[in-house]
Amino acid sequence: MLARRIVDVLMTVLLLLLMSLQITEQEGHEYIGMVMVLVVIIHQYLNRKWFSTILKGRYGIVRVLSLAVNISLIVAFTLSAVSGMMIAETFTFLNIESLTEWARSTHLASSYWSFVLMGVHAGMHWGMVAGRIKAKWPGVLGVGMSGYGLYRFIAAKITDYLLLNTQFAFIDYDLPALPVLINNTAMLSFFVLLGYEMSRIAAGIASKRRESIMRPVMILACACAVSLVLVMWMGMPEEEW
Repeated sequence: MLARRIVDVLMTVLLLLLMSLQITEQEGHEYIGMVMVLVVIIHQYLNRKWFSTILKGRYGIVRVLSLAVNISLIVAFTLSAVSGMMIAETFTFLNIESLTEWARSTHLASSYWSFVLMGVHAGMHWGMVAGRIKAKWPGVLGVGMSGYGLYRFIAAKITDYLLLNTQFAFIDYDLPALPVLINNTAMLSFFVLLGYEMSRIAAGIASKRRESIMRPVMILACACAVSLVLVMWMGMPEEEW
């Protein structure tokens, strides 16, 4: 359906912008966030039939994995949206002073979890998308970009945000817009690759075909190897994001 494709592309663009606070700054970030909430609601409406099938049919490993990712993403995005509105400077209708500290830490963690899970979610549906547009992926370029994305993810210490080891994100506002978008796109591409290959591994386990498991495992290993080579060659960049 054309509407679904448009919404999916729009969500991807908005996600990359939301993770690029250096470009949008605070006010733009909040307006984009509100648009993102609206687009996600439209996405849920267009895919409303999925909710009616949750309690129907049998659950194999692929379906369990997909359900776990989808539910986790819904929870993460909901927390990100609500906590974001609570600390917003432009939209003040949900501001509750006593909950500001909770909202800030929750927004930081849930935003990055949403970023990671949206990538995985998109990757798990990539086979269907690729079939429609007759695209071959990941390929050497895709693996290389994903490996670079993993390198940037590690260098940015995003796991500290995911695990709430820190309550403040370092934002370097001196970074040019293009490198920021490239880095964010690369990081997202790694999680798209992860989701895509995870779904193939799960399908291989379900079908008990070793060759269906080994190929995606090797592709993920290659992406990780690219990241390791970059760490050994370039070291960790000084800026975190």
